[in-house]
Amino acid sequence: MPKANLDGGALSRNGYCGKSIEHMAYLLICRDLGQRAAEIQARLLALLDARSGAASRAGRHWLSDPDSPFGSRPNYATLFQPCRSVAGRLGALFAALLLAISGAVQAANINARSPSFADVSEAVASAAKGDTVIVPAGTVSWTKTLVINKPITLIGQTTVNYTNETANDQTIILDDVSRSVSPAAPIIHAIVTSGNMAVEPTAPLLQIKGFTFRVSLNTTTGAPNGAIMLAGTCPAVRISNCHFDRLYQSSIYTFGWIYGVMDNCLHTFTQRVLLGTMGMPTYNGYQYGDGSWAEAAHWGSYKFFFVENNVVHNVVKAGGNMDAKRGARYVLRNSKFYDCSVIQTHGTEGDRDRGCRAIEFYNNICNRSTGGPGTPGGLRSGNLLFHDNKYTGVALGNPWVGAWVARLGTAFTPWLLASGANPWDKNDPHGLYASGTAATASVVSETEGSTSFKVAGNLSAYNTGYYTIQNTRTGLGGIIRGAVYNSTSNQTLITCEYSIAWATSKVTFNIGDPFRICRVLRVLDQTGLGAGKLLSGTAPTATPLNGAVNEGSYAWNNTQANGTKVAIHSGAPANPTFVEGRDYFNFAPPFAYTPYTYPHPLARDLAPPSALQIVP
Repeated sequence: MPKANLDGGALSRNGYCGKSIEHMAYLLICRDLGQRAAEIQARLLALLDARSGAASRAGRHWLSDPDSPFGSRPNYATLFQPCRSVAGRLGALFAALLLAISGAVQAANINARSPSFADVSEAVASAAKGDTVIVPAGTVSWTKTLVINKPITLIGQTTVNYTNETANDQTIILDDVSRSVSPAAPIIHAIVTSGNMAVEPTAPLLQIKGFTFRVSLNTTTGAPNGAIMLAGTCPAVRISNCHFDRLYQSSIYTFGWIYGVMDNCLHTFTQRVLLGTMGMPTYNGYQYGDGSWAEAAHWGSYKFFFVENNVVHNVVKAGGNMDAKRGARYVLRNSKFYDCSVIQTHGTEGDRDRGCRAIEFYNNICNRSTGGPGTPGGLRSGNLLFHDNKYTGVALGNPWVGAWVARLGTAFTPWLLASGANPWDKNDPHGLYASGTAATASVVSETEGSTSFKVAGNLSAYNTGYYTIQNTRTGLGGIIRGAVYNSTSNQTLITCEYSIAWATSKVTFNIGDPFRICRVLRVLDQTGLGAGKLLSGTAPTATPLNGAVNEGSYAWNNTQANGTKVAIHSGAPANPTFVEGRDYFNFAPPFAYTPYTYPHPLARDLAPPSALQIVP
């Protein structure tokens, strides 16, 4: 690249003072990004001396000046600070540009010799913060996880065409990563802490772009942590132009505290896998998602992980959901989903981790073919803004996002059963309604959805009203779905919920087991509840609903091809702790809400500035 011409006379003055316009030569220096930052700095300072003189130089703030209103930025070649002289002020006009360019000057492009694991890992190891590792085309097998522990850009040669829903597969990684290691089998595991989470990002700090992750004939075992696993703390992560091709694992898994976007990706599912699992367990520096649950949802902000302009072909017609827990906040928008129910959350239930915190789902096209999932998804915790989606193809069997709480029928540790006597929940102030012992052992129904046993006396008053019965010996129990009295035997046949899904939901009663009947009104972290107190530790102190405020979920402008609406609902049979008009609403929210900038600022491939000029 030829050196820049430093002659200010080469610039058109257009009526400006000659001395001032000569300082536009500073910009010409920036054309030669092959120069080292120190060389650029030296040349600029020499030019300033020549043009401005000692008097002007004396009027400037230097980096060592304690009165300077700006501090130096690490890893940037800072040239000068705002100046008091005329010449100095004009020079300072370009300081911000030069700061950015000096970062580009220092960043390097590193070419991996091949797409092999050895060559790519060597290139990544040699990269510094801000560098770009370029991986050539080719098809290779990886048997190890590539670990990235610094903010870099990793670029392969695959591209995705969102409009045509196709991929030009060039850099192809066959998934032969071992399933016996921990964490289990991500193809790429990025653990990056970089950036300020309180500042809205404008450019990626970590970027993974242009790869095809493809199933290998040698590996047919599933893995839980995603082809790309993100961890650490970073506000500006971008995954783009990747094809996740018939893998035995989900596409993405977010852990730690990550904001960013996955854009322009294609997912082809031939196995029952998730689209991904979202989580923000270390939000605000806390654990278990507690920090996320101590804050408002921040609707319409950058404080989510976004998935936009993605295409999901779920050939197997099962799975394909975006799961979430650990205080997750995610947005799915402007994407196309084929035979996916998509929305899925875990609640505050199976371990110390909290449930999903907030979801926005909008401007998507969801197509269902015969045999595809008959529902748009479900919520086990957190809130949802669900709007302007089109459901095409075969009509949904249940055209609603169903809200429910697993703890109504499962005694998960450490939160235990939502029994109506659990201090984590809001319980009926009446307290205990009835107690006694089982007269017969429980019998599970053929569908394994309920279990029944007999108790002495007439308890038919609890046939309706969504009361909970609990075996106080085991701690297990569930919602009473039937209480039929037989006057001849003076016994009541109690039927309560039973699920084979978890051992702690397989409600059983032996003859003589003690029971109690109570009623729960609302459950910790259920849909309809928002920010509460900050919890900490492995065994936090229980308070009703953790002091959470009402928040609400909203659905509007979601339509099927037959004209019917797709809404939010409490399920069938209804889940008793949800109330329409309090916990969920099937209309637009009454508060001000504007979706976040689209496309996401991190998803814009902006070219460097060129042909810069000052106009009168």
